[in-house]
Amino acid sequence: MNQTLYSDITLKYLTQNHPEFLESIDFKEDQSFDCSVRSKSGNRFLWIATYNLEITIGFENHKKECDWHFHVGASGGNKQNEELKELTKQLNEILNNHQVFILKDDKYIPLDKNEGLAVAENEKLYVWNEI
Repeated sequence: MNQTLYSDITLKYLTQNHPEFLESIDFKEDQSFDCSVRSKSGNRFLWIATYNLEITIGFENHKKECDWHFHVGASGGNKQNEELKELTKQLNEILNNHQVFILKDDKYIPLDKNEGLAVAENEKLYVWNEI
């Protein structure tokens, strides 16, 4: 599979399943793209990218500095349908406020993706609507 086809399939999927990301689609020279939605406070962006034939999601601030990112799959398009379903699962966890984040060094970090992360007793936890 080539990058153009990979991005086209992903874009069609986003159109049907996550249209809130469509307003910010930014195609790159290699036909990969990224897109994002802004948090309620405007403090962070939840982004999706199709670079290098893989789907990646993450948070970044207004300076385009990445808090974290997660590679949904790196199958080179061989398991794209499964990866798109996983994308929806991950996005729904975040957007429906099921994913919990902690603020460390001015970065919102998902707790379950960093199991070794120590949480102090009085430390505030956040969900998407609070970021």
